[in-house]
Amino acid sequence: MLSGMRISRVIVDTATRALDRALDYEVPPDLAGKVAVGVPVLVPLGRTRAVGYVVGSAERSDYELRPLAAVLGPPLFDEVAVSLAGWIAETYLSTLADALRLFLPPGGTPRIERSVSVAGSPPAMPRAAALFDAVHGGTTRVSELRRAFGPATDRLVASLVDAGALERRYALARPDAGPVDDRWASLDREPRPGELRSNATSQHALVAALSAGPVSVPELTAELGPVDAPLRRLESLGIVSVERHRRYRRPKGRIREAPRPERLSQGQEDALNAIREARAAGGGAVVVAGVTGSGKTEVYLRAIEKALADGRTAIVLVPEISLTPQTVGRFRSRFGDAVAVLHSRLSAGERYDQWDLAARGEVSVVVGPRSALFAPLRDLALIVVDEEHEASYKQSSAPRYHAREVARRIARARGAVLVLGSATPSMEARHACEEGRARMVRMPARVSGAMPQVTVVDMAREFSDGHRSMFSRPLLQALGEVESAAEKAVLLLNRRGFASFLLCRACGFVPECRDCSVSLTYHETVGRLRCHHCGASSEVPAECPRCGSPYLRLFGAGTQRVEAELAAAFAALPVVRMDADTTAGRGAHERLLAQFEALSTGILLGTQMIAKGLDYPEVTLVGVVNADTTLHLPDFRAAERTYQLLEQVAGRAGRGQAPGRVIIQTYWPDHAAVLAVGSGDPSTLYETEAAERARLRYPPFARLANVLLTGASERDVREASLEAASLLRRALPDGFEVLGPSPAPLARLRRAWRWHLLVKAPARADVPSFLRDALREHRPRPGVTLAVDVDPVDVL
Repeated sequence: MLSGMRISRVIVDTATRALDRALDYEVPPDLAGKVAVGVPVLVPLGRTRAVGYVVGSAERSDYELRPLAAVLGPPLFDEVAVSLAGWIAETYLSTLADALRLFLPPGGTPRIERSVSVAGSPPAMPRAAALFDAVHGGTTRVSELRRAFGPATDRLVASLVDAGALERRYALARPDAGPVDDRWASLDREPRPGELRSNATSQHALVAALSAGPVSVPELTAELGPVDAPLRRLESLGIVSVERHRRYRRPKGRIREAPRPERLSQGQEDALNAIREARAAGGGAVVVAGVTGSGKTEVYLRAIEKALADGRTAIVLVPEISLTPQTVGRFRSRFGDAVAVLHSRLSAGERYDQWDLAARGEVSVVVGPRSALFAPLRDLALIVVDEEHEASYKQSSAPRYHAREVARRIARARGAVLVLGSATPSMEARHACEEGRARMVRMPARVSGAMPQVTVVDMAREFSDGHRSMFSRPLLQALGEVESAAEKAVLLLNRRGFASFLLCRACGFVPECRDCSVSLTYHETVGRLRCHHCGASSEVPAECPRCGSPYLRLFGAGTQRVEAELAAAFAALPVVRMDADTTAGRGAHERLLAQFEALSTGILLGTQMIAKGLDYPEVTLVGVVNADTTLHLPDFRAAERTYQLLEQVAGRAGRGQAPGRVIIQTYWPDHAAVLAVGSGDPSTLYETEAAERARLRYPPFARLANVLLTGASERDVREASLEAASLLRRALPDGFEVLGPSPAPLARLRRAWRWHLLVKAPARADVPSFLRDALREHRPRPGVTLAVDVDPVDVL
């Protein structure tokens, strides 16, 4: 508490970089007992007022300070969070306010909500007395009074405050979400004879409705019509009391049983022992490298059980794409209502309530994507980052943090153990183990069943042999066997839409988005071309706009076309399609998975979202229709990511008693990533990648920063990029290298031109500090925005 201090340090919630520091404010005597680190406050800022958060105190100041105007609520974070926010701002070159928002409740930018409470005697004037009566019994929001008393509300409130009858109060509200309080009415006593007029039918009806017990005001309104006025009258007579009760919006979902196995595998025992030893040592990092089906989730569950038994808490991070009802259901099955879930498919109100349950200490486990890392759990013992190799753990907007690295920092600050789990650990995780910054535990065998048999099909050879189908002969035969045996299959297609693009066979013209430098995709359901970046759409031309040729042909296959081909070839196999189109609606993800689970036989067809997090023992075949897509990305991680994707989706096969098969279709069968999946031995790939990255100075053997400049004028963006590159080359020390500038691989997006330059630095270099100092001299051109991504996961 800062109650004894007269000066509070406050971060103002603003995007202005000019205010990227804590400001000092005097704590007035009437607020001295309410001010603590983490409390939201109302502060004067220039000629207006703003929301801020107390981050510390000071003994003295050299300035004449303005006083805090109000305390807006209880603390939202602690001193450790303040320190972590400072580290995030420094490391990822964001503002302190942006970093601090990570620790705040979900629900959008906060605003001030005014309310009033009774402070004195009722006034004599009838209209003012009516408003006073409406407030009587508790605190009432001014917005509620405005609905009842109209435009005169503010004037009436001001007069009652000046007279001492009412007292102003302020609270923090969020536009997208916040706590929901239901009003409940209770009958305190029966009316005395003649106390209610005989024609006061609404009051008599309310008394009758409440005679059996308390009823919520919304239920009373639904049954009796508007009840606010008669309720206020009954409350003023002491016949009825009205109280507010918090209502929690809990996300609905199926509970998937997670039976507790009697015996663990040797790999699971080794992993749990490593986690126990790290906890006993007061913290540390453990990399659990377990093949798909090796029981990593059971390791997480057992480690969390022990933490909860010790009165501690745990956070489990999973990539959004893997946050399936299956994943959540396993944790809820084991821990029940002690689990809170935070993810983007929840409503804003549900996300707020899940966060608040954690803040109140009513849950002990939080499961979610990267944002769940900042859940306000107390006594944290364990942070699990499942599928730690996933690129989605990197935030794409400021602050551009990587959840894996922030988790490492939080675990160290809270005395918790960090568990990094993956069947395909990242190069960064492997390097950390080699340097002694983490301990690796391998789980090389499945809990039940053998690893699936992998077949790589050369599609170029298929074409030269005269087989022109999108499905190779081995895949067609395997699907036929699935159909005959009434089993299930999973098919991965790394695209969406009916075809990837439209191409003129006469001149090579491909229709592109006018705003985004990418080819337009044809969607059969609407018969239009659509941009997958900005959403723009256009008609399909009857002839080539460039040369007038009628030979426009659809190239490539999307999920809709593959679905149609499957339906034609395998009538007995129902197809459940999961892609960005079919999962766009609320609850669609869970509904489609439930639909596939309910089938006795069928095919799950989808994009990368089906590659991980799914566990269906009846799936015996996995087919990869096009393995090459990610290999052609302009990214030094392309080989590693392709291997991870293929290995993850291959792991969906043969998780039950029946043996599994994996068929990978590719035009590049001798690529190291494909060979690693086919042989089941990734060591060659990782050794080759490590040598190549060390030679070319790429992570984890160096640090990178991507400096991206965007704007509406291509000329301005190009010239601003040249100026930024020149400035950095002059300012950065020896050992740093500036590549570029050049147009970004995605040169135009949503009407903005994009240029970038890449900064390489030694692995131990303090890249953020050097860049921050160097860019202080940068004077951005009007209309051009500069953003820095430290330790980027891609440079697209």
